[in-house]
Amino acid sequence: MAPMKRVRPTDNEEGDDSEESDMIGVETAQTNLRQDTRKKPRLSYEISSAETSEESSDDDEVIEEQESSFRTQQQSSGSLGNTPADNGILESVTCSNFMCHNYLEVPLGPLINFIIGHNGSGKSAILTAITICLGGKATATNRGQSLKSFIKEGTDNATLSVKIKNKGDSSYQSEVYGDSIIVERHFTRSGTSNFKLKSATGRLISTRKADLEEICDYFALQIDNPMNVLTQDMARQFLSNSTPQDKYKFFMKGTQLEHLDGDYLQIEQSIDRIDQDLAKSLADVGAYEEEARKAKHTLELSEKHDSLRERIRSIGWQMAWAQVEEMEQKLADTDEELAKITEDIAVAEQKTNTCTEDFDTANVDFHHNSRQVEELQEALAPHASQKDQAKQKNDKAKKEAFDLQLEQRKIKDLMKSTEGRIKKGESDIAEEHRRLEEINGGSNARRLVELDEKRSQLSDAKSRLNEHDNRLPSLQDERRRASDEVDKAKEPISKQRQDVQKCEERLNRLIKDKGKQEGAYHAGLPRLLRAIREDGGFQQTPIGPIGYHVRLKKPAWSSILEKSLGGMLNTFIVISKSDQAKLSQMMARFQCQYPIVIGNNGRVDTTNHEPDPQFETVLKILEIDEDLARKQLIINQAIEQTILINSREDATNIMNETRLSNVKQCYAFNARGSGHRLSYGWGGGLVSAYVPAWSGPPRMKTDVEYQVNACHAELQRLRAHLNDLERMVRERQTNLKDCEQAIARHKRDSRELRIEMQRVEEDVENLQDALERDSLEEGKLDALKEGLKEAEEELTTHQASYSDSVVAMDKAKEVLRVCREEMSAIDSEVAEIQAKIRKAENKKIKSSERRETALRNKNAAFADLEELQKTKEKGERQREDCANTVEVWTEQANRIHPRVPVEAGETPKSIEKKLDKLQADLQKWETRLGGNRQQIAEAAASKVRAFQKAKRQVEDVERLAQLLKTTLVNRKERWKLFQRAITARARVQFMWMLSERSFRGRLLANHKEKKLDLVVEPDPTKIGRGREAKTLSGGEKSFSTICLLLSLWDAMGAPVRCLDEFDVFMDSVNREIEAARYSIGKQFVLITPGSMGSVNSSHDVKIIK
Repeated sequence: MAPMKRVRPTDNEEGDDSEESDMIGVETAQTNLRQDTRKKPRLSYEISSAETSEESSDDDEVIEEQESSFRTQQQSSGSLGNTPADNGILESVTCSNFMCHNYLEVPLGPLINFIIGHNGSGKSAILTAITICLGGKATATNRGQSLKSFIKEGTDNATLSVKIKNKGDSSYQSEVYGDSIIVERHFTRSGTSNFKLKSATGRLISTRKADLEEICDYFALQIDNPMNVLTQDMARQFLSNSTPQDKYKFFMKGTQLEHLDGDYLQIEQSIDRIDQDLAKSLADVGAYEEEARKAKHTLELSEKHDSLRERIRSIGWQMAWAQVEEMEQKLADTDEELAKITEDIAVAEQKTNTCTEDFDTANVDFHHNSRQVEELQEALAPHASQKDQAKQKNDKAKKEAFDLQLEQRKIKDLMKSTEGRIKKGESDIAEEHRRLEEINGGSNARRLVELDEKRSQLSDAKSRLNEHDNRLPSLQDERRRASDEVDKAKEPISKQRQDVQKCEERLNRLIKDKGKQEGAYHAGLPRLLRAIREDGGFQQTPIGPIGYHVRLKKPAWSSILEKSLGGMLNTFIVISKSDQAKLSQMMARFQCQYPIVIGNNGRVDTTNHEPDPQFETVLKILEIDEDLARKQLIINQAIEQTILINSREDATNIMNETRLSNVKQCYAFNARGSGHRLSYGWGGGLVSAYVPAWSGPPRMKTDVEYQVNACHAELQRLRAHLNDLERMVRERQTNLKDCEQAIARHKRDSRELRIEMQRVEEDVENLQDALERDSLEEGKLDALKEGLKEAEEELTTHQASYSDSVVAMDKAKEVLRVCREEMSAIDSEVAEIQAKIRKAENKKIKSSERRETALRNKNAAFADLEELQKTKEKGERQREDCANTVEVWTEQANRIHPRVPVEAGETPKSIEKKLDKLQADLQKWETRLGGNRQQIAEAAASKVRAFQKAKRQVEDVERLAQLLKTTLVNRKERWKLFQRAITARARVQFMWMLSERSFRGRLLANHKEKKLDLVVEPDPTKIGRGREAKTLSGGEKSFSTICLLLSLWDAMGAPVRCLDEFDVFMDSVNREIEAARYSIGKQFVLITPGSMGSVNSSHDVKIIK
């Protein structure tokens, strides 16, 4: 029987008295109300004692018929087999540092589980862990008074985990938890305790105990129910020593009937309190009614003085219109003053336009000269580098020529010495030949021929070896070139890594700051700003730095605008010279120096000075929260006339097409955050200047997320380039390694050729030894020839070296001549550029002075204009206030009464005196009545409303009390039916289980005396009522008592059933397993110290040792 999910019935369901109300499912009774006391008041509507007394005992034939029907139902269920429940049962229990266990994990079967172990092995800790982990109290386990008593000795904390199955259609939030719900509870000796609810994958879902209680409530896991989880003490008490009264208490607690009874007692007490409060409220309603009657009588007396009130109203009308006429005259005077100020402003605007044009001309001249200086300096930098390279090349050529000259001298000396040796050797050989012609011998001649052949072979071997060795320099050159390529490829890697590191640092700084601007300014700026706010000596609080008051709407332009606005974003603005001096001293005190400019509070109107609306300007993408900052950026940076175009090509085409009106300059994007600045030059031509990328942190407020993404993309690009450079280095290192391997192979081949040459040399030496044995004198000729040959070879070598040296010397002289010409050309170009730079710098200084003069004149003109505009704005505000006042007063006067004539000579003050006198007379009379007519009318209406509200509240409470009484009667009737149904179910189940062992018996329930007992007859042949439990043998008593426990469990409907000390009925274990199998889908956790040798594991029985 599946557990019933908790559903709160509606009032209509509770009050339904139809016949279907008797059809009550035997499920677990549950409630949300708390039981405060067991004392029940006697109410007139309480169910009579005759109705609550025990129903008459059933007829034996009726009981047998119910038992037969139940047996058929159970056999039908048993034939289908015991199948596990899809949800609500326990899959495993894990303990850490709990009681006697360091770590224990117990996987549970879905149906019947036997946990076996010797006494003291910690079996009962499993049930204790289930109770505590699923939210039960420590006292409910009968094993300790607090959680810290369960922590293993020597440890400071313990952790419990229970895994609940959560499959099937009726699973609990399966989309959140999955197929299992993991409940963890962690507690320490200090008293802290917490819960964790996790999904099947281990993801944390909740830490609230209320969510755990909802899960246990959903699956009907009655952890605190003493019948559902029977501990050792409770098992002994119930199975061995329980009296009929104890069994009845177990029955009431296990089926939650006792809890429901306590809830109904609370409802009865609440109804009593409502009746008491209702009696008090009825007395209060009478008092409210009397107060309303008196208030109505006072209102009637006040209405007798309406004529005096009418006179006061008439004078009040004149008073209102007299004030309107006075304000209308003031409005006319203000209009005359504004007309004069408007004329002065027109003159001042003309002056500002003239000064602005002068400043723009000077500013363009200054920027043009500045760009010329920058361009010349940029052009000079490559020449300096070229000059250094040419000098290094010239020095190297000089050194090579000198070395070659020394080498040639040495070679000449060696050649002279070798030529002398050759002449002497030829003379000695000729003399030896003459001497040997006199000696004639055949063997000696053959050996000489063979010796010549071997010498020829030796010469060939030496030639091959020399030829092979001559290839070594080319291989070494290849290796040197490969090594140079590796070094050359490694050079940009360090710089690229620095770029990557800088980009990473900027990205980390952006992520860390998260939009905070403090990182872009001096560390002492926060203290400076705090001192400025706290100082009250300024005429007006300084504004700054400007970057603090500017928000960039389009972060893509951040780098270009940060660079182009430059130091302006660091500037502070004051309105007087004294404020400037005071702020400068304060900056010096905090060692935080920033530029300071003097401005005024007038607002600059750029409406008629902005470019075509199709163009986006710097002013449009900046959100400036201070007028002073906006004004300075307009005056000094012309942000209202600086347009922004994404593509440089589009910007160039647009600026070249025609001279744009109200456009001074344009910014366009370039790669990697840099850009280009386009402006009109002196002759109207387009001038372009490069704008480097801003490398510092942003000073303007902007979208940090965009900047983080942009910086992240730049970091990925830099890393990709770094990877390409590293891959190139690896490829060139591979090439270098191939060259080194080729040199190694060359050396190996050289060794083989040298070995071959040495073998031929040995043959030559052997022949020479033979000839020496034949004639020692003949060896002298060979020695002379060998010496001559060596001298000739040495001379040939020296001659070749000298030829190479001559060629190298010619090349070195040519290189030296070219280097000198290059250095001379570079020096000429550098001198020419330096002269141009000096000339351009002089122009820049003069244009800067003109620009500063024009700027001062422009600021003064704007200051005068703004002062006039400020005066006009003030007059307009006064005029607007006056006009609004006239309009409001006229509207208010019209609401009082249409316009009435005011007598000549009357003023608001004179009319006010008349009005005060009449109101004083009326006040005296109203004082006697306790207030004016309006107050008296409001008081009367308030008293009447209070009376009506109190009356409605009393009626609502009466209806509520009656509804509660009716509902309580219906609930008690249903509780009675529920009690009878559960009792009948337990009786039939008990009789059927006894019959499985051919026992007869009955379950005796007396609800009036609160007793539950059983009678059993083990001998089926005997006829009679049966024997009481105390007369049964040990095995019969254990079997009967466990049948009672299984019957009550079946009536409860809980999905998990736990029992400790199962050895009390061990002699009937096999039969009880069969009985438990009829509880389809229920999970049993049974603990015993016995060996359970008579029980075998199967698909529905799991033995855990």
